Amino acid sequence: MFKTIAITDIPDCTVPRKDHIKRTDFQNEASDKFLQSVQELCGNYSIFNDIECGAELPDTVPFASNPKWKDIPFGAANTCGNASCGALQSAVVINYFNSIATSDAKLLFNLTPSVLSIIDTLVKKGYRSWKLENKPGAMSAPVATFDAIQERFPDDKEVHSCTSLEEVFERFGNPSGVGTNFFWLDNVIKCFSLDDGIEIGKDTRISSVGKIIQNLSNGYVVPIRVENSVYLGDSNHKGGHYVTWFAVKDGNAVIVDTAMESSCGIYTIPVSQVLDAITAGPGMAVVWDVEPAASKLSKLTISEFFS
Repeated sequence: MFKTIAITDIPDCTVPRKDHIKRTDFQNEASDKFLQSVQELCGNYSIFNDIECGAELPDTVPFASNPKWKDIPFGAANTCGNASCGALQSAVVINYFNSIATSDAKLLFNLTPSVLSIIDTLVKKGYRSWKLENKPGAMSAPVATFDAIQERFPDDKEVHSCTSLEEVFERFGNPSGVGTNFFWLDNVIKCFSLDDGIEIGKDTRISSVGKIIQNLSNGYVVPIRVENSVYLGDSNHKGGHYVTWFAVKDGNAVIVDTAMESSCGIYTIPVSQVLDAITAGPGMAVVWDVEPAASKLSKLTISEFFS
C-alpha cells in the first residue's frame, strides 16, 4: 500500500545553515531579476492590453473573516482573522491543483485538505515567524514559551536573567507577528511536484514578467506577495499581503484575495498596479512558479507514479 502525499508531508521550516543560505541566495537572485524585468518595461505595460488568458476562477474562496478560524491564534502572535493570508493563499493554490489534477493524481495526493489543517501544519512546521516587540530576532516556535525564547537567544545575558515568561514580556515586549515564511509556498509546490531535485527558492520562483505571461497562458495561477499600500492604492495600509493572480483581461489582473469578502474574493486591478505592488518592497519581489506541481498533477498516471 502506498501512502497518500499530503500537506503534512511538508518538511520543517528550519534547515541546516548551508541550506538556508542557499535558498535565501536563490530567493534574492529571483527577486532582483524580477525587479529588473519590470524596470525594463520602462512603465509601458501595453504588452498586456491584448492578452486574455489564465486559470478558471474558483467556486469558493476561504476568507480570513470566516468564524471557523478567524479567532484562532495564528502561531505565537495574532489571530487567523488578521494574519493568515499566507495559509489561505496556499489553500487557494491547493484547491487550484485539485481542479486540474488527473483522477489518478487525486488518488495519490490529498488535494482537499481542510483550511484548519493547512493552518495547523504551517504553524507547527515553523513557517509562522514572530518576534518580541522590542527585541530583534525572528522566531518560529508555534507557541511563545520561556524555553523557546531562551533557546533562541542562548548567549543573551538579559534574556537568561529573566525567571519567567511574564518577565520576558515585561522587559522585551509581547510577541509580534513577522509574517508567513516565504519558503512555505515553495515547499507546498515541491511537495506536490514529486520531484526531490527541485531547488527551493530557485525552481519554485518566477524571475521575469515573460514567465508570468507564459504561466497564465498555460492556465497556471501565479501566487504573489504584494505591498498593501500600492496594491490597495492606500498609503494607510502598510505591510505585505499574499494573493493569487489567476488571469489577465483587457490590461487588468484578476486576483483571488482571501481578505476581500465584499467582492467574493475577486479583485480586478491594472496589471501595472500589481507589478508595482510586487516590486514596491526592497528585495521583497516574491512571485512563485507553480509549474513544477501543476504540470505533474495535470498529467500524472498511477503507472508513472510506480515506474
